Amino acid sequence: MDRIGIMLDWALLEKGIHGIKSYERLPYYVEIGKELGLEPVFFHPRHVKPGDERVKGYFWNGNRLVSQLVSIPRVIHNRVLTGDAKARNVIRRLSQKKTVFNGLVVRDKRKVHQMLWKNEQIRSYLPHTVPYSMEHLRQFLNKYQVVYVKPSIGSVGIGVARIERHGGNYHFIASKKRQILSHSQIFSTVRRWVGNKRFLIQRGIPLARYGGKTFDIRVSVQKNKEKQWTVSGMVAKVANTKNKLSNLSRGGTAVPFSEALVPIFPELKQQQAVIERVGIAAVEIAEQYGRHFSSLADLGMDMGIDERGNPYLIEVNVRDQRYSFFKAGEKEMFKQTYRHPLEYAQALLTEKKKRKHLLLAPSQWV
Repeated sequence: MDRIGIMLDWALLEKGIHGIKSYERLPYYVEIGKELGLEPVFFHPRHVKPGDERVKGYFWNGNRLVSQLVSIPRVIHNRVLTGDAKARNVIRRLSQKKTVFNGLVVRDKRKVHQMLWKNEQIRSYLPHTVPYSMEHLRQFLNKYQVVYVKPSIGSVGIGVARIERHGGNYHFIASKKRQILSHSQIFSTVRRWVGNKRFLIQRGIPLARYGGKTFDIRVSVQKNKEKQWTVSGMVAKVANTKNKLSNLSRGGTAVPFSEALVPIFPELKQQQAVIERVGIAAVEIAEQYGRHFSSLADLGMDMGIDERGNPYLIEVNVRDQRYSFFKAGEKEMFKQTYRHPLEYAQALLTEKKKRKHLLLAPSQWV
């Protein structure tokens, strides 16, 4: 049985060592891996020994993770969400010696937007986005009803502020904060909110609603056994009415995407057409991102649709936490998000074996 490396955050590994369940379903890797002839080795970059050939790996024994010193697998799926400089350096070194997919990539939302904007075919999916400045904020507030101010690097809705224009006043909504501010107050409030950090400003998409609340869509886009981008699943995330955020950790709720579409598009054909449009957009976006970072193979996109079903990209996550599928009861999709990366890893291993066989084969020339 071939081994496949799965790099995880230490907090997740620690839970696994104590047999505590987390959003990362370790038994799924083992179960699907067994079907494919793969044995997962879980580890953190800091467990790699000097020389980058051996690692203190962890194996699932049915109840918890147990450690064993082993050779580093030839193919590694990087699932590390948080990494210090030392961990990043290890991943960088491993990427030169092994095949590490979803390696180190640019996560700055502004830079990602610039990369995607280069492709005219996908520009219609991209909401107007600019680097934060007072002048840009002034322009956006004059032009759009809803504006988002968000960190250039960040996740799970932390640091995101929503500004809604209501007549001469503005509603400033962020985390547990909700204020009604005048024209002059909004600028000083945003200035304090941003501080000296890097932020961007984005037009708020006129999102479709479910049960009176706006929703966006988490789309899992992954490479499959044919090494092609494919959609593994879609799920609707319904916003919390207090902070207007759909992130599950911020009070949002997950429902099947098809269920969220029914009130807006009652006919099955309409629903299928919207699902197809979102899927096509997600794959096109993944392909463009992948042109800049060839190691990419596992993305979680936050997308939105308007009342007509037009798709828009909100942001791309390079480490999809996947649990929104579980929360929505989409168990098959949830499992598929584990299967596709393992099938992709198997394809990479097969390719490596063929290449090695060709190199070792005796010359056919006489």
